[in-house]
Amino acid sequence: MSRDLFWSIAMIAVTAIWGWSFAAKHDLLLEMSASALNAYMFLLAAVAVLPFSIQSFYRMRKADWMSGIGIGCVLFMAFALQTAGVAITTPSNAGFITGLCTVFTPIILYVIGKGRVRKHQSAGIAIAVVGLAMLSLDGFSVNFGDVLILGCAVAFAMHIVAVSLFVRMPVAIASTFLQLLTVGILSAAWSLYEGSLAMPEGRSSIVSILIVAILATGLGYVIQVRAQMRLPAEKVALILICEPVFAGVFGYWLADVRLSLINIIGALLILLGIFVSEFGWRRSSLPANFNCNKPVL
Repeated sequence: MSRDLFWSIAMIAVTAIWGWSFAAKHDLLLEMSASALNAYMFLLAAVAVLPFSIQSFYRMRKADWMSGIGIGCVLFMAFALQTAGVAITTPSNAGFITGLCTVFTPIILYVIGKGRVRKHQSAGIAIAVVGLAMLSLDGFSVNFGDVLILGCAVAFAMHIVAVSLFVRMPVAIASTFLQLLTVGILSAAWSLYEGSLAMPEGRSSIVSILIVAILATGLGYVIQVRAQMRLPAEKVALILICEPVFAGVFGYWLADVRLSLINIIGALLILLGIFVSEFGWRRSSLPANFNCNKPVL
């Protein structure tokens, strides 16, 4: 088996775990608070990433430490919104709407003066917005959980931009450890303030937390970083579109989510919008170290 094929298969496996994680989180949130789940998930993920990050810590500068902690605060906001939203919407909706972070990224770059929105990106944004309305609207009402997930997608886009602008490649994994640890500590503080820092009692729930933390959140990022060293960015981006698809499949299979025909069309339009926006990107308008692929954390 060639190395390219190995890393492609590894990335597909990781997107499947990410898609499953939406259904797993939805079930876990029936037993514990969003803050407690994030605290355990990210502290365990930081422990999982630490062995891979030790060597790159020797290359860290003061600015790298500051950016790692600051970007971790942005990531905390993203996951706080996502986990709270997953509790009151379906895993399928959460997966498809979270994928919109790719669509929001060029808008944020344009707002901060680091890029411009191209025609393909504008088309992708328009298609995705129509899909979002078809997926989320119920008459004239909006599911509040979907609104939280939409906010999470914007925060993830902010995280993508921040990582691309402020994280140096030689210290990427060390910075990731700092980001994970920051989210874990902030989530634990939030949970202690609420008085909700408690572990679920069931063995299956504990296993789910370990899988989400170690495989999906911790090692998933390491796999993506290694894959991106080997595979073209366009190929990695195409593989990442599988994540919301797996979220929909696992939502149907595990959480008994049944989408109406209009919801299905909306989900497909979101995928189409993500695809059009991603592959319409002209990297000449971006910083030299920019990577439009979603950081997996």
